[in-house]
Amino acid sequence: MYLKRLELHGFKSFAHKTVLEFDPGMTAIVGPNGSGKSNVADALRWVMGEQSLKLLRGKKSEDVIFAGSDKKSKLSVAEVALYFDNKDRKFPYDYGEVVIARRLYRSGESEYLINKNLVRLLDVVDALLRSGFGATNYAVIGQGTIDQMVLAGPGEIKNLIEEASGVKPYYLKKEKTIRRLKQTEENLTAVSGLVAEIEPRLRSLKRQAKRMEEREVVANELAALQLQFFGQQFYVLETELAAVVEQVALKSSAAKKLEAEIAAFEKTAELEERQTRKNDSFLDELEKKLNSLEHRRLVLLEQLAEIKGKLKVELPVTKNFSEFRSKFEAILDLLRADNIAEIKRKLKDLVLAFAPGETKNEELAKQQEVLNQELAAVTAEINEQKQVKHKLLAEEKQKKGFLSEEEKKFRAKNFELGRAKDELNLALIEKAKLDTRLENLNKEVKEALGERGAEISQHKSATINPEVVNKIARLKHQLEITGGVDEQILAEYRETSERYNYLTSQHKDLSAAVEDLKAVLQELDLVIKKQFDEAFSRISEKFSEYFRILFNGGRAHMNVLKEEVPEGENEEVEETEEEKKKIKAITGIEVKATPPGKKLSTIQALSGGERALTAIALLCALLAAYPSPFVVLDEVDAALDEANSIRFANILGTLAHQTQFITITHNRETMRQAHTLYGVTMDDHGVSRILSIKLEKAEVIAE
Repeated sequence: MYLKRLELHGFKSFAHKTVLEFDPGMTAIVGPNGSGKSNVADALRWVMGEQSLKLLRGKKSEDVIFAGSDKKSKLSVAEVALYFDNKDRKFPYDYGEVVIARRLYRSGESEYLINKNLVRLLDVVDALLRSGFGATNYAVIGQGTIDQMVLAGPGEIKNLIEEASGVKPYYLKKEKTIRRLKQTEENLTAVSGLVAEIEPRLRSLKRQAKRMEEREVVANELAALQLQFFGQQFYVLETELAAVVEQVALKSSAAKKLEAEIAAFEKTAELEERQTRKNDSFLDELEKKLNSLEHRRLVLLEQLAEIKGKLKVELPVTKNFSEFRSKFEAILDLLRADNIAEIKRKLKDLVLAFAPGETKNEELAKQQEVLNQELAAVTAEINEQKQVKHKLLAEEKQKKGFLSEEEKKFRAKNFELGRAKDELNLALIEKAKLDTRLENLNKEVKEALGERGAEISQHKSATINPEVVNKIARLKHQLEITGGVDEQILAEYRETSERYNYLTSQHKDLSAAVEDLKAVLQELDLVIKKQFDEAFSRISEKFSEYFRILFNGGRAHMNVLKEEVPEGENEEVEETEEEKKKIKAITGIEVKATPPGKKLSTIQALSGGERALTAIALLCALLAAYPSPFVVLDEVDAALDEANSIRFANILGTLAHQTQFITITHNRETMRQAHTLYGVTMDDHGVSRILSIKLEKAEVIAE
């Protein structure tokens, strides 16, 4: 990871958008005093979250916005953006390039952005810390701060070593853990107070609830016995009701059958009655007909008698027929068309002349024969009608006998139907009684058992313990003595119990959390001490080495100033002496420096140049032991002479392979170590401008 590009727009003297491209290694920014070189360092500090206006060389926040000049009006916003190469993913983002930007408006609004997404200052600081930057303590070293690295005191040197060693995140985590521990202990105290407050009331409610639970046991036992008792009652009633219902069904069926038979008989009787009436009418008609026929027979007999009397009278002898025939043929010979009437008269006279007596007898005989035939017909019909009448009378007699028997049966059926209806009515009355008893039993069950009455179907039985009734009476009496159930007391007990259980659970969890946080704090202290000790050893060794290089001899080393146990820890943590030593806090680091030819002295006793070299030696030691992704050096070599500048430049050259350096300098030796030079100038408008040159390309052009 390294810084690829810096973009400035409206920041201090950089009114126009300005872009500075950087490569790994060393880049030098040069220019005359007042041209705006240090504004580059201020821009880097500012975009990385610096909040100190003193370090930014301002009095108020809007001082970082271009204030304008005689020829250029002021701007309303300042914006700086840093572009980092993130191929190694040191930034906690899945991007090959990470852009951190900051904007400030004259209205006072401020914005932080990471890859164009609005974030908080805390997010920017966290991202820088996790990527290896130690905020800005030695990522940006200004010309006034190089001495302060060693003059600020043991505590500041300790902070530098902690920052370089990477224990700062552990300190932040420790601070968060301490805050959590304090808050957890406060919560634990509050919960303990609530538990102590609830316990007396809970005990009182528990006693009352226990009595109610005992009552509930009795009530459950009573309900079980009542279920058994009512179940037997239901079984008996339902059994009786089923039998009665079956009897009602049988009686109803029998009555319906009898009613159907009686209805069929009545229908048959009605048909027979109609037939009898028809037969009687037919017999009446037949009797009339017989009377009429008998009267006709008598009339015919009288007529026959009269004819027989006439036939007995002697008639004259009939004349010779041959004579009659000869005269008749002679009359026929006279027949002509014009004498037909005369012929008819002659024939009539001839007939009257020849057979007057014979003709009368023939007529009477014919009449007698007709009357005899009619008499025979009338007599035959009379006989036939008498036979029909006799048959009908026989049938009537037989029917009367049959109807008499059927009527007896009908009366028996009617009697049987009446008895069946009476029995059916008695069965229906019994069923109504059983239904009423069953309904009353249901009401009794509902009053006694309530919702549990639905369970009655599971307890129906033909047998019952005779002691059940006595037990039920005894348990009812016991419940009356105990009294009713106060649902409010039970509800309060349940609510209080749930709250108490919740609070005790919270108390347990909080107690465990306190122990866990204390364990985390101890573990963090151990990690911090171990990592700090390791860093101190490495940095101290490098410091001595770079001090000898820069001073061309001499000695320098660092000592742990002192240790002391944090207040309160020795009371709360029961550990062995060895473990107690591990968690002691280091309050500061003291630097001892002895330039060549001098006695061992403190930092404050050194000259300004010696302090600067000592601070540079400490800075180089920090960078050698724990390389920072990039470091900005703002004229840190201003106080060095030529010889020391050469040594310092050589050291930067050796460190440039692991740390990217951006140096703001006037020193030629430092410029010589850089591969890129940026020149900063200021035009007549009071605006800084940038010129750049690659030294390798310049050397090729120069050759």
